[in-house]
Amino acid sequence: MPRQRSRPLCFSRKMQGAGNAVLIHQAAALKKQQAKLKQLGSPTYTLSDRTENPGYAIYRSNAERVDILANVFPVLLFAIAALVSLTTMTRFVEEERIQIGTLKALGYSNADVAKKFALFSLLASSAGVALGAWGGFMVLPKIIFKAYAANSTLSGFQIHFSWALLLTTWLIAILCTTGAALWALHRDLKAKPAALLLPKPPKGGSRILLERWHWLWNRLSFNYKVTMRNLFRYKSRALMTIFGVAGCTGLLVMGFGIRDSLSGISNIEYSRIIKYDLIAVQNSNSSAKQRQQLKKELNGKSVKGHTGIYFEQLTKKAGDDDATQSISLIVPNNEKNFKQYFAVKNRQTKKTLKLPQDGVIISEKLARLLNAKKGSSIKLKDASGKWRTMKVAGIMEMYIGHYVLMSPQAYQKIFHQSYQTNAQLIKLKKGAKLQRESQRLMATGAVKGINQNVNNQRTIDNIMGSLNRVMIILIGLAALLALVVIYNLSNINIEERMRELSTIKVLGFYDQEVTLYIYRETVILSVIGILLGYLVGIGLHRFIILSLPPANAMFDPAMTLANFILSALIPAVITAGVVIIMHRKIRSVDMLDALSSVD
Repeated sequence: MPRQRSRPLCFSRKMQGAGNAVLIHQAAALKKQQAKLKQLGSPTYTLSDRTENPGYAIYRSNAERVDILANVFPVLLFAIAALVSLTTMTRFVEEERIQIGTLKALGYSNADVAKKFALFSLLASSAGVALGAWGGFMVLPKIIFKAYAANSTLSGFQIHFSWALLLTTWLIAILCTTGAALWALHRDLKAKPAALLLPKPPKGGSRILLERWHWLWNRLSFNYKVTMRNLFRYKSRALMTIFGVAGCTGLLVMGFGIRDSLSGISNIEYSRIIKYDLIAVQNSNSSAKQRQQLKKELNGKSVKGHTGIYFEQLTKKAGDDDATQSISLIVPNNEKNFKQYFAVKNRQTKKTLKLPQDGVIISEKLARLLNAKKGSSIKLKDASGKWRTMKVAGIMEMYIGHYVLMSPQAYQKIFHQSYQTNAQLIKLKKGAKLQRESQRLMATGAVKGINQNVNNQRTIDNIMGSLNRVMIILIGLAALLALVVIYNLSNINIEERMRELSTIKVLGFYDQEVTLYIYRETVILSVIGILLGYLVGIGLHRFIILSLPPANAMFDPAMTLANFILSALIPAVITAGVVIIMHRKIRSVDMLDALSSVD
């Protein structure tokens, strides 16, 4: 019997031993899995709708930028066009002076006479508005959209017609044409038919202020004395020429200035300021073996250099729309080595800024959003949701993104915790493939995220390229308007003074001298208009540069000398071309016919 009982007992002990071995094995496996979970860290989740998608966000941001241009350029272009229309219609009434007198002498009433000019100006302005509406609603939007979306896969362009905008434009056009014609006609209709049948007498000359400056007036030649007197004699036409040229030049200065501010931003940002190729954010839960593998990759053949930093994303609601701004906090381990990867300079003074012991250095656009200056205090929220108060010790040059730089000592004072690096700034050797090196770093397991500068640069280049194409179209329109303004005003100037030109030709002036007699005034007025246009363009450029960039970027506000030269050269070339055309017209003037027209 005992033997029979001992067999089951032995068997049960063996089963118990086997079960313990399984439990021990499972416990070991569970510990390994727990270690892996701990290494992965706590999961984080991001909830966003499609409007927060980077593609949508960039498109919306660019659309808002173009909207700003659309609120500035058309107003200025239309104002200059209205000025030209006003001048043209006023001149049209003056040319019809004799016919007005004839109609009144035949017994036509003032209302009947006015119908001719009202109908003509109404048809002309309506036809112009119809043609402009077709170009503005159908042609230009497609051209701008193609230029704007050239670097994207956007399609399905839709045209939206606005009756309110069309009627507003039409009413303004009627006011500048029909209204101007009726206003000029109102003065002539008060005169008697006998006076209207004679050409309008030229304006009488008078002493000008310049003649009181004897030291200057006595040194002027006869031709320039006549020119100066004519400038003051035809004040309204002189002012229109100045304002017309100034408006066109201002648009050109603004357009070329914005183009210069857009071009090269990404190259400056990622070659002169940010000199590293990528940021590798380390995994705090990595094993010693993984950290050793990362160290091996950082010392590999493809890596030119690296330096340790502390990296964290701070946030702050700022801007006109009170949107949450993402701010990159960088605390270098070694400031001397950090200068090889990041240029910390002030844009105005070009001086290198040193990281302070108890303050921070922030990027220029962030300073604008927060209205911060040197010595100001700002509050930013860290990754744990705590607000940190920082004193601004300097503002550095930066065009894309928001940055806050501080020393390890300042970090310990502000965040009240010991400093340790958690990321690496990496500079690759020439010819190294960025994507391949990023994959190698991620494969070590000691890196949880990589930020590549090339991706940011491509995004910026696409945005700048789209806006640059739009600016080229607007610059072309401004140059075309300059041609219309200068040609129209020059033609009116010659037509009004045809008897005067014929008189000086009879007196023995050569054709070149007669042309210069008129165009000395045009050149002087154009120079004044160009100089005034510089001031207008600088003001517009500053307004656009501050309003056009998105909240996380800024454009270079500096304006190059080539911008001013080119903006003046275009009106100068147009003026020279108009001089050649008008010289032929002056040379073919029939002096006898022009002087005998009074009879």
